[in-house]
Order: sequence, then structure tokens, then C-alpha cells
Amino acid sequence: MKKILLVCGSGASSGFIAQNMRKAAKAKGLDVTIKAVSDTQIEDYVDEIDLLMIGPHLKHRLAEIEESVKSYKIKAMLIDQQSYASLDGASVLEAALKELD
Repeated sequence: MKKILLVCGSGASSGFIAQNMRKAAKAKGLDVTIKAVSDTQIEDYVDEIDLLMIGPHLKHRLAEIEESVKSYKIKAMLIDQQSYASLDGASVLEAALKELD
């Protein structure tokens, strides 16, 4: 099972995307866990995730966030702006699966 964590400023918008990603994963019969939290909660989850997906509005913090999870061997990536804005859980899930492959 792959575990994916989405982060944004408050966890609200990433929560909607996570919900849509879970629906897309279920439709494909995939065994993944997807959670969404505020960027201030990343440290609480580093021991239990495989991929960290960061909201595009936090692009300015990408290097800082990547450095903070580096020692945990966690991959970190920005969520595509268009997919994020349209709450397209299926395309965000596809990007996550490609990154984890």
C-alpha cells in the first residue's frame, strides 16, 4: 500500500483533492492511503508516508519542505496548478503514481 500526503496552507483545498483522489483510486481498485493536512503538520506524518504532494501556492517553500523530509527518504513534488485549481483528483493521482513508480 502506498501512502500519499497532500499539504496546503490550511489543509482545506488539499482535502477536496484528496477526497477526489480516493474516489479515483477506488474506481481503479488501487490500494492507496491519501490524507490532506496543513503544511504545519508535515512532521507529524513523515514516518508513515511514501509521497508528499505540495499545493502549488507553496512553491516558494518547496526547497525548504524537501530538505525537511530528505532524511526520511520521502519523495516530494508540487501538485500541478491546473489539476489543483480544478480539484482533478484523477490527474493528481496519476501524477502521484508516476512519481512513486
